[in-house]
Amino acid sequence: MSAANPAWSKEIYEASVSSRCWDYTPYRTGWDKSRDCGADMAADDELAAIVAMECALGTVPVWTAQIVERAFRFPGCPHYAFPRAFVDAVEAIGSQRAPQVVHGCFTADGQRKRRMADYLLCLDAWLAGAELGAAAGELSRHGHKSVDWPAVCTDLWQVLGEPTEVKRLLVERLVHRHRWWLKTLLWDDDRRNVFCVDQYLGSTASDEDDYGDPGYGDPYFGEFQSPRVKQLESQIAKLCPHGKWFLNVIQRSSLCGPKAFRFFEKTPWCIGKEKPAISLPSYPLENPDHVPGFLQCEDTVVDLDEAAVWWPQFMAALRGWWRDESTDGEVGRDVAERLGEPTPIKRWLVRLLVRQLEMLTSHNGSPRRLVLD
Repeated sequence: MSAANPAWSKEIYEASVSSRCWDYTPYRTGWDKSRDCGADMAADDELAAIVAMECALGTVPVWTAQIVERAFRFPGCPHYAFPRAFVDAVEAIGSQRAPQVVHGCFTADGQRKRRMADYLLCLDAWLAGAELGAAAGELSRHGHKSVDWPAVCTDLWQVLGEPTEVKRLLVERLVHRHRWWLKTLLWDDDRRNVFCVDQYLGSTASDEDDYGDPGYGDPYFGEFQSPRVKQLESQIAKLCPHGKWFLNVIQRSSLCGPKAFRFFEKTPWCIGKEKPAISLPSYPLENPDHVPGFLQCEDTVVDLDEAAVWWPQFMAALRGWWRDESTDGEVGRDVAERLGEPTPIKRWLVRLLVRQLEMLTSHNGSPRRLVLD
């Protein structure tokens, strides 16, 4: 069907299930405004064909809408678990069932949270004025076994230096923000009911977008309403000459990004100097500090070379599968196994997934953008 065909219209598109999966693409703006983003939906022959394919099926089962609305909700920025969300979408189509948890925005597993909790204990000890040996001893008994905790505590105490009122405020704000992530980021075995449940860090109820996990709204802004956070940020704004910069860095932290731990590591470095010392896209510095890896944390960045090989193979496998063509190679065989026996409904969903991913990568510049900032 051609996009010029009168059967292809805004009304037909908006009535379709295929219209419900365009987050982080120019099509999220809708039929009329997509042109403003350089992607004219009305002229998209492939999308027209996909919607025609859906219409030919008649009334589609409820599970198809659940998959499109939930499993086709991919992170708009890099996620440490790449490519899990994309593989999960394929598995959802094959099983004809939306995933229990969408491993996309605002999700992190327990092991990752426990690793961050260890570093927050270090900062707690510094705030409490504890001897670094006492903190190192506790972490050596209970913390991540790959870390030399006496060395980490020694370096952290040196990086932060002598306590000042500004440093204390900034460290407390940093700790609070990351405990908020421990509490609110989801996983299969953690629906905000495992970490920090005995602490009030801010209301976890939210009417914001749920990113595919119904009942669990976007947690980004909820913490800002905590009375303690408001008090801390007010004091930081008054006492810290670079308070606006520090609050921006702390608020924009994450635990689901590939470089989350490395970014976290750089924040105490700046706090110890009480000034910006790293270069950010929004705040470039001519001569930023080289921050050593004193916390012995990992970037947890996906191997870019492997991702660069995997992505085109994955896309080719999806295209080949819905067209009933051969899907050779390890990636092709994996995709075919997850999708199972072909059906007209599955073919439509896979074709829609391909177009959605094409638009997603186009909007983000390249597949690399999905892996690493």
